[in-house]
Amino acid sequence: MTVATDDREQWKLSTGHTVSLPLELSYTLGGVTVPAWRERLESLLPDALSSLAIAPGVGCVSLVGIQYHRVGSAEPGFEPYDEFAVIVPAVRGSRTDLPFGQLADGEVGGYVHWLPVTTDASVALGREIWGYPKERAPITVTDGPRGVRTVVGDADSSEDVIRLEVTRPRTAVPLQDVTLSSFTTRDGELLRSRMELRGEISIGPPIGTHLEVIPNLASELGLWRRPLVRMTGSRVRARLFDGESVATPTPAKPDR
Repeated sequence: MTVATDDREQWKLSTGHTVSLPLELSYTLGGVTVPAWRERLESLLPDALSSLAIAPGVGCVSLVGIQYHRVGSAEPGFEPYDEFAVIVPAVRGSRTDLPFGQLADGEVGGYVHWLPVTTDASVALGREIWGYPKERAPITVTDGPRGVRTVVGDADSSEDVIRLEVTRPRTAVPLQDVTLSSFTTRDGELLRSRMELRGEISIGPPIGTHLEVIPNLASELGLWRRPLVRMTGSRVRARLFDGESVATPTPAKPDR
């Protein structure tokens, strides 16, 4: 349920929490981008989107552990939580499959494929407002002196556990009013959500990175073994806006 107050829109969640949009966020992140077979990724995307091609037949997937320090500006009772994001860089409206050629005639964003989190309130927040595919899962994101470590699943188990350790690169890129877009589907409708970022994110080659992905997820995404790039950020701030419906381009995907 939505209620407009002043210039901010308020959502009443099924958990009883009330949040205001745009949603103010502060968080730590540690992630990698990994090559993946485009044929697998295309089967997971809505018809209106196409996987971003980085080489013939090759796309990519971003795997990111996130530790939220603050959720909302004044929402009582909304506790910080941990999250693991599986995001497929995708393009809307491109008429080519040429590697990086889609950037010239398409709209680039990240399709949120899977988003496990650690609290019921954050599940309701993501699903009810944006249609994010959130679900409860045991997740631990640790910001240490060398980098960010993420464990999804029972850390003491040797099976069905995702482990991601990302060392902190030396080069930090300051973010000032950088805008990114994410795509999701809600009730069969494609939504685009805008996020404004501030802070610093360090980006570098995947030196010192350790990644273990459960076989089912690796097979579903067509993941390769070695990441392309790593990224970390200890004090990133963001404003996440309400999703907006976007029309399906015609043709939705380039002919093959």
